[in-house]
Amino acid sequence: MSQTPNDHTPQLKRVLTLKDLVIYGIAFMTPIAPAYIYGFAAESTGGMLPLAYLIAMVAMMFSAYSYGRMAAVFPNGGSTYTYTQRAINPHLGFFAGWAMFMDYVLVPLIVFMVGASYANALIPSVPYWVWVLLIAGIITTVNILGIGIAAKTNQILVMFMGIVVVIFVIFCVKTIVGAQSDTSLFTVVPFFNDEKFVMSAIISGAAMACFSFLGFDSITTLSEEAVNPKEDIWKAAILACLIGGLIFIVQAYVAQLVWPDVTNFSSADTALFDVAEKAGGAVLATLYTVAIIVSTVTAGLTGQASASRLMFSMGRDEVLSKKFFTHLHPKYQTPVYNILLMCVISVLGALFLSANFVAELMNFGGLTGFMFVNLSVIVYYFFRKKEMKIIRYLLIPGLGFGICFYLFINLSPMTLKVGFIWLAIGFIYAFITTKGFKKKPPTFTDL
Repeated sequence: MSQTPNDHTPQLKRVLTLKDLVIYGIAFMTPIAPAYIYGFAAESTGGMLPLAYLIAMVAMMFSAYSYGRMAAVFPNGGSTYTYTQRAINPHLGFFAGWAMFMDYVLVPLIVFMVGASYANALIPSVPYWVWVLLIAGIITTVNILGIGIAAKTNQILVMFMGIVVVIFVIFCVKTIVGAQSDTSLFTVVPFFNDEKFVMSAIISGAAMACFSFLGFDSITTLSEEAVNPKEDIWKAAILACLIGGLIFIVQAYVAQLVWPDVTNFSSADTALFDVAEKAGGAVLATLYTVAIIVSTVTAGLTGQASASRLMFSMGRDEVLSKKFFTHLHPKYQTPVYNILLMCVISVLGALFLSANFVAELMNFGGLTGFMFVNLSVIVYYFFRKKEMKIIRYLLIPGLGFGICFYLFINLSPMTLKVGFIWLAIGFIYAFITTKGFKKKPPTFTDL
């Protein structure tokens, strides 16, 4: 724990480089993310998912920029919570953190579900619940050992997924070039097919594709563990978003060319497995399945780490129990109680909730957090600091806010209902702990 002689405030160790942060963000998004949405998204866009991903990448770059700008001025753990609290209002910061907390809690929960489901399908003799406990045990142990260990683990696993994606693309290209058809490796059809182009369908697909990018924001929760947070956090957020987007676009592009009829998959849920099998047979399909399972481990590591550090920041600011949530492991200097709490929540959720329900709630928390951060840039730089740079501090974050708000209001009614119930619970908790919002939550100044 890093402390000055007169400072007994719990702080985290600075060990993460720019490369670590970029890999962390990509690991959260997972290079193989298109596998989760490809079937339905490709069909809904008329085979133009690469275009939808391109639009989504540009859209998410606005929010990535805003996260970077706020991380540069507030290089503390806590991300969305910290930025809103410092830039706008301490009480509003609690609600931003409360909404984003739901998102971070649900990420490891859903990856436990997905990982256990695919592992069970690969080895049916091992029950689903055993896989849940096994994955949970691995992820929790690595996170307790320290963020440095988690970063190194992510590097290895992201490298493996990257290799699988490269192999997948190579086999797809080989199939396209060797096909006895008029299919060309270089064509604009996956980006624009005038016979099937419907703007509303493309925008709907782009909205769906945006959720593959959820995770780049997790980089900012590690500001206190970054070696050079003021320079590296904003660079890492934008680079992770850009690199991840290009990886998604390439996969969607070659998959579309290998399997042009996007209405004819054996199952929309496993569409890219069909593509992989056509391009490389059972071996490639199995390898791709293993990569999906690995992706759940990397996302679980980053999701659990981000949630535990968000709770650490909120505990340190005494909006959550300081004694419990700021407790650090005496040897590894990690928020061990928070990590264990996240593990219990995720295991129980994976055993008793449905993946579809959890996925929808993730969208509510993520988009709410994005809106708060974009708004924070406008309030802090443009209004409080009077930096009248219209494009940098008004137009870009304004577009980020508008895009996220548009996606937010188009969430399902049930998602909005449950999400607002979650916010109402947070409101009641904040009202009680701050004595009717009369008591201002204390803030932490990074020394």
